[in-house]
Amino acid sequence: MSGTAPVFIGTDAVERVLTWDALVAALRDAYAQRHDEHISPPRTFARGDGASLRALASVPPGKRFMGAKVFGRGRNRGMNYLISLADQDTGEIRALLDANKITAYRTAATSALAVDCLAPRRPVRLGVLGSGAEARAHVQAIASLRQVESLRIYSPTPANREQFARDFEAMLGVPCRPAATAAQAMEGADIGIAAARSRDETPILHADALRDGMVLVSVGSTLPQQREIDASVVERCDLIVCDMPDEVSAESGDMLEARARGIDFAPRLRSLNQLVRGEIAAGARLPMFKSVGSALQDIVAAELVFDLATDAGLAVELPIAFTYKQ
Repeated sequence: MSGTAPVFIGTDAVERVLTWDALVAALRDAYAQRHDEHISPPRTFARGDGASLRALASVPPGKRFMGAKVFGRGRNRGMNYLISLADQDTGEIRALLDANKITAYRTAATSALAVDCLAPRRPVRLGVLGSGAEARAHVQAIASLRQVESLRIYSPTPANREQFARDFEAMLGVPCRPAATAAQAMEGADIGIAAARSRDETPILHADALRDGMVLVSVGSTLPQQREIDASVVERCDLIVCDMPDEVSAESGDMLEARARGIDFAPRLRSLNQLVRGEIAAGARLPMFKSVGSALQDIVAAELVFDLATDAGLAVELPIAFTYKQ
């Protein structure tokens, strides 16, 4: 028996229909639901002979779809991202999506959600580390929720940080300046965005660059070999909110190094689910949102894209049908 023909949604459609407001709202709703350890199990990571493949799956509560994201890095270092969506009621595969842009969007929107819960509701000064797609997406996502007063950007490549500053000064209409060091970028910042792995995997942000009263976001260390923030930052932050606490603790190179140095951060670790549900006491002196990404974010974003792209006539019906088994 054949099921419903699935649709394909490509990058162009994702960029045309997805907005920060809608995505943050969808994620807020998803994280406001009660979670358990089964809805988004730990990701799997297969490696062999120079190639690797990661897979993440989730059954988000309160949503129509469940799904999985897979992405492999070939021996030539290239990769594709694929999300498949299945109906939670019937199990039918309903959509295949190019998840490259979805991944960048969902990471930044999740960080923006955390910032919205942690940061005062007033104009903010941003300090940014990194000039790539993740850093750009984070600034855009946070600017959708807070008025930005000013921005400082550090990237080790002068031309990149200068271009970043020019681009966002034109986009935001506020002073955006390149910084010569990571510490200079963080000077006076209300929100710090760390979205850059160091080239040689040595930390680029240290505790002495931070100040009480700011909110820090760190997304650049998702694997054991990756480093972004120094262990001193982990030691100083009195609240560490994570999208996936167990994975952040066990797989982020930043956290593994902090543990190796004898820093006990476990008592300060909380989940984004707890934060959005109002289960964390206010008053943190220097909170950090530490993210490694989760399938929950991917599938919630993909369902939103599916709805918007379908309504806009941008979802392409595929000339195939999967065998439906009951």
